[in-house]
Amino acid sequence: MRSDNKANAAVSDTLGLGAAKIDTAYSGISSAIDVMNEFKAKLVAASEPGVDKQKVQKELDQFKDQLLSISASASFSGENWLKTDIADIYDAALNTKSLVSSFVRGSDGRISLGTTDIDLSTVSLFNATGGGILQKDNRSPGTIGRLRNTDTFTYGGGALQSFTFDGPLVFTDDSTAITFDMVLDADDPSNTTAPGSGSFVSVTLNRSLMDQVYPTLNGVIWSRDQFAWLMREAIIPLGAQFATRAGTVDGYALLSKETSGLTGSSIQVLNVSSTLADGKTGGLSDTGTDYGSRPVVVSYWDEPFNVHSTIELLIPVKANGSTTVLKIDQAMVNQTLGTTTGDVTSADDLVLLLNTALQAQNVGIIATNAGGYIRYEMDETIEKASGSKTSLGIGPASDSLGNLPDFDILDVDITTGTRSIDSYIDGIEGMLSKLTNAGATLGSLQTRIDMQAEFVTTLTYTIDKGIGRLVDADMNEESTRLKALETQQQLGIQALHIANSNSENVMALFR
Repeated sequence: MRSDNKANAAVSDTLGLGAAKIDTAYSGISSAIDVMNEFKAKLVAASEPGVDKQKVQKELDQFKDQLLSISASASFSGENWLKTDIADIYDAALNTKSLVSSFVRGSDGRISLGTTDIDLSTVSLFNATGGGILQKDNRSPGTIGRLRNTDTFTYGGGALQSFTFDGPLVFTDDSTAITFDMVLDADDPSNTTAPGSGSFVSVTLNRSLMDQVYPTLNGVIWSRDQFAWLMREAIIPLGAQFATRAGTVDGYALLSKETSGLTGSSIQVLNVSSTLADGKTGGLSDTGTDYGSRPVVVSYWDEPFNVHSTIELLIPVKANGSTTVLKIDQAMVNQTLGTTTGDVTSADDLVLLLNTALQAQNVGIIATNAGGYIRYEMDETIEKASGSKTSLGIGPASDSLGNLPDFDILDVDITTGTRSIDSYIDGIEGMLSKLTNAGATLGSLQTRIDMQAEFVTTLTYTIDKGIGRLVDADMNEESTRLKALETQQQLGIQALHIANSNSENVMALFR
């Protein structure tokens, strides 16, 4: 127990050393945040018209030197977490620092050391091989083949039947009428094994309806636009629509209102007849069935990209009101494309990858390479609906790391014009976000180490007290024996003293 307590004392010393390292790194991060805030302010000022960018650049260069100084100075006990030399800073096997935080002896007598791990990729400002907080993040997949900048959404086209008005139409009384039937919202039998038959409705246009809509026209429809109001009064309650055809004088169309939801948008006109004197039908005639069109959206491929082992691509797709986020990681890329590096090098690669992700989550969308752009359409075996109520969308894509800087802070130069100040500001925002996360990480570690140090101190005191109790329990018996012996010795001495006193009294009688 005493030996274990000495080990705990060593742990306490180690915790103190670790706390000092964390304090040093935390101070450096705090100072770096202050400098970066000033850096951003200067960039904002430089965006104003008329500002001398050469002078502002000189100030920015001074801030760069200060950041280098901060990273180089934040060293304690030979370790510097802000200026590192790690071959691959994103490799957990290389970027992890461990601090001993506890000494534990188990019930079986075995000894183990508890550690607290620090990921240097989250705190390093500058790394010799790149990837520090103030450097370009090589994990960024860029535009994700332009999907990061794609946000498109559209609806399918409604089913319709087109006609041309053939008036005038003369309704003398209710014995003169135009009648026809419609089948609305039937399923396309080519898309389903059990198609729905839709709704069958019958329509009658007669003098009574005519007088209700146009009481002053004496039963005569002269134009398409007059016919439109008569038809709307008759068909809208039945689930259909009337629309004039743009660019024509007499053209019009009948459409389904898709009252059956997402089951289809078909329309068929049949059994058209007329008892008007001249046999006119307003241009109506029997038709086949139009099932409407499916929505289609596109994205445009721009450049190859890499899916790093530490990130995940997130691509939202929307089908008929339902949104699914496709998740693509390096393992999926390698398995789909037969690579080992996570590289997506062409539009064909991206199409294969998208279809793999869509099928994995049973999303009813198919992607195809249409030569220069990627086309997305509904998979008829999964999403059988068509028409203007169906919808499709994709994007914008993102990655699990968020907005990553694509330049080094030391490369910022507002005098050359090779990069806009706005893009620099966006990158600085990303760096500041990572700095803030680094401060939060170190702050939480600081609290964790302080709590552990306090616990080890308390534990050491408790073990000392426990050992004392064990030892004191043995000494009680010894103390009792000692007290008995001391009493016996005192009684013996007292008896001798009495005896000596008595002999002196007898001797006094002979004086």
